[in-house]
Amino acid sequence: MGASRSLMTNQPYNSIAFRVLVAILWTQYTVMPLIKAVIERLPYVNFLAELFIPMSIILSAMACLPWFLRHIRGGDVGFYIGAVLVVLFSMVIHPITVDYLQEDWWRILVAAVPMYFIGVSFSLKDCKNDLFWCSVFSVLGMFIFRLYLLNSGRELENDDMDAAYRMLPSIMYLIHYAYMKRKPIYYIIAAVLSTIIFIFGTRGPILCILVYVSALILYITVKSGSKKRILLITLGIGVVLVIFSSDTLFVQFASVFSKLFGRMGFSTRIFDFILAGDIAQSKGREYLAKQAIAAIIENPAWGYGITADRAMFGIYPHNIVLELWCQYGVLIGTTVVIAIMVLTIIALVKTFKNKREFTFVLLFVSMIFVKLMISGTYTTESYFYFTLGLFINIARSNFSLRGSFSRR
Repeated sequence: MGASRSLMTNQPYNSIAFRVLVAILWTQYTVMPLIKAVIERLPYVNFLAELFIPMSIILSAMACLPWFLRHIRGGDVGFYIGAVLVVLFSMVIHPITVDYLQEDWWRILVAAVPMYFIGVSFSLKDCKNDLFWCSVFSVLGMFIFRLYLLNSGRELENDDMDAAYRMLPSIMYLIHYAYMKRKPIYYIIAAVLSTIIFIFGTRGPILCILVYVSALILYITVKSGSKKRILLITLGIGVVLVIFSSDTLFVQFASVFSKLFGRMGFSTRIFDFILAGDIAQSKGREYLAKQAIAAIIENPAWGYGITADRAMFGIYPHNIVLELWCQYGVLIGTTVVIAIMVLTIIALVKTFKNKREFTFVLLFVSMIFVKLMISGTYTTESYFYFTLGLFINIARSNFSLRGSFSRR
């Protein structure tokens, strides 16, 4: 094991191209569209605007081929081939999926699944500082763009879920980075920029952040071993719980921020939920869950094929377990769920002693799996496939020269 670690750290890596690719992918829905908008307004080169983002990704990925060849194995290629076969077989065996797969195949096989290769090749050591600056620019860029829309007289969406989830990875990484740096300036940056998530009026991203922060607190408590620190953390959690369990304080908090956000023109949807006592209500999701369960009971063996839920219900079930059962049947769906859980546990156990790595893994566990239990679909969720690749990467890092995540 010692020899493998020595060889792994002394091997000459050229990570610059990979860092550029990661930065582009991290900002492709936040900063990159703003750059594209600027190009559209430039004379002589505005025709390049539509090509800017895809060509940036393609060219940087081509420059990364030597990096990928060091880390990608035959099994990783097999994973992608398997995804292609799943799409093809669904179209052949389950005709109800054809229309949706003809529309979404490229989102699945070109935009989402290839992120697995980024995860399996990822090096936190090389990318950690780049991701901080990408996250800062992502959050600030989206906030400034929001202000621009308001100043131009446009009315913002009351529930802009897409924008909130696009910003979510950056906000959660800023929290992770602040914890790693342990300096006031980084805590201030994370705290201030995290509040911007409220302007989008959607609850899911806020829940992901709360789960991550709670998991961090629990990790710090367990790792500290200091009775004084454990006491302080417990008291802090107690104060927060008192505030949020007190109807008067909670409602006053919501009322103040509802008025403040309303005057600025931002969404007050989150605070309106609190004031109405409906913050935990989700009648739409409950109805979808009932439809999905009924369909699963009717055909529990083989399911209806990938994206069949869209054809049957008009939308995905907002629950990854029900989605897998509906698409592949209870047996295969449960096997996939168990495999994901095992991978997650392995990644958490292997990184537990290294706070930088463990809290980075926690970030994606909190973000992806919480999100997919309440919203979104795994089929086109690029960070879901990145997370799977990342966990495979971690499982390999202690045993193979091709593992990159644990390079220190």
